[in-house]
Amino acid sequence: MRDRNVKFLFASARHTNVVCPRHLHDTMEIVLVTSGTLHMEIGEVSCRIRAGQGAFIPPFTLHSFEQGIPNTCHVLMFSGELVTYFHQHCKTHIASTPLFTPSQESFTLAQVLLPDSVNDAAPLRAQAVLAPLCHEICTQCGFAPRALPPQDTFSRALDYIHTHFTEPLTAEQVARKVGLHPVTLSKGFRRSTGLPFNTYLNYLRCSHAAILLKSSGCTAAEAAFTAGFGSIRSFNRAFIATYGVTPTEYRAAPII
Repeated sequence: MRDRNVKFLFASARHTNVVCPRHLHDTMEIVLVTSGTLHMEIGEVSCRIRAGQGAFIPPFTLHSFEQGIPNTCHVLMFSGELVTYFHQHCKTHIASTPLFTPSQESFTLAQVLLPDSVNDAAPLRAQAVLAPLCHEICTQCGFAPRALPPQDTFSRALDYIHTHFTEPLTAEQVARKVGLHPVTLSKGFRRSTGLPFNTYLNYLRCSHAAILLKSSGCTAAEAAFTAGFGSIRSFNRAFIATYGVTPTEYRAAPII
């Protein structure tokens, strides 16, 4: 999981017949299927990922692991700071498919450098595993430029939201800060993220609350108000819409 003040994050885990409800996070994720067939929902796409294939999940993309044919998989969750170029590429481009076929060398490298069920890797080792996989994702997943408003202005809007999402925030306030019309900002959000402004804001807040629920031992109420929600009721409603489960159920679920 990730704290907003922590720059390095890399989580590696191997799973057998994993099942996990719909969820999202602010990190990128690569899933490598090592045997059987894994069923996943990634955004609006239903995927059957076979042994030898992989899937890429961008930040803030709803996804779930569904019960299906017996399988084993290797899940890599990582922050953009580890693969800066790839992270910037994903900000300005969108993939047409989440599926790719890693080379045997990439599979072998991940096995050699990350052999355990749960791996605690130093940054250089994590980067060594991620670099060839990110290259293969770039070349196979059909990336195309996103339709964005003027890039500098919209990037500043995203930066402002990511810095201030725990505070009271509206699309009108953000638009004023960066010199965009609120309608232009709203249209830009739909084109670039596929989400309305308020939904994106709730995803940020729910993601931060989810981290608190898993890692800090705080109550649901403490997580809600720390993440920027004005009431427990609005928090519960947004959390269920985002993850498909209540905050209490999410706390009890495995981390994927």
